[in-house]
Amino acid sequence: MQDLLFVIPMKDPDKGKSRLASVLPAPARRRLAIALFRQVLTFLRDNQPAHGVLVVTGSDKVIQVAGEYKALTLLEADTGLNNAISQAAEWAKSRYKSICILPADLADPDPDDLAQLLAYPRDGRYITIAPSHDGGTNCLITSPPGTIAFRYGPGSSHAHQREAVANGIACTIAPLSSFAWDIDTSADLHRLRLKTDAP
Repeated sequence: MQDLLFVIPMKDPDKGKSRLASVLPAPARRRLAIALFRQVLTFLRDNQPAHGVLVVTGSDKVIQVAGEYKALTLLEADTGLNNAISQAAEWAKSRYKSICILPADLADPDPDDLAQLLAYPRDGRYITIAPSHDGGTNCLITSPPGTIAFRYGPGSSHAHQREAVANGIACTIAPLSSFAWDIDTSADLHRLRLKTDAP
């Protein structure tokens, strides 16, 4: 059995980034979604090449891009983020000791922060959560895969912690700044632009 698998759920880029509709037209939102996805794949390839990557999606375009990075792909059997991740966990549980779930739109992940996340204990039944700035979950490591029910959505970092406590599973909360931000809203996009333009 292999040690760790990164799991990236990625929706169809033609349907993603809907909360940016007021500031970006559809073609620009599609390009942004793909660019951020490529950034996350590049980040993992360059900084954690020893671990596999599995992309869960219903999009042919996403499957094509994932293939360019030699990532594994899993075609979604059902709609919804929690269903997609549950499907990936089920696929991984006989192959990997742990999974690390990352969003496809992290703004600026830092290699040292990821190394710190992976350094937390992963023996037995254990989860590690890196919350997003708004209370979501921007990194979730579960050992073994699927050790808790996935509760992605508003306030998911607390929901995942409650799942762990209710099931007697050790849980670490790791509030790391570079994993706090993804790109969902115009404010997120503005922050990224300011950081990119900074001297």
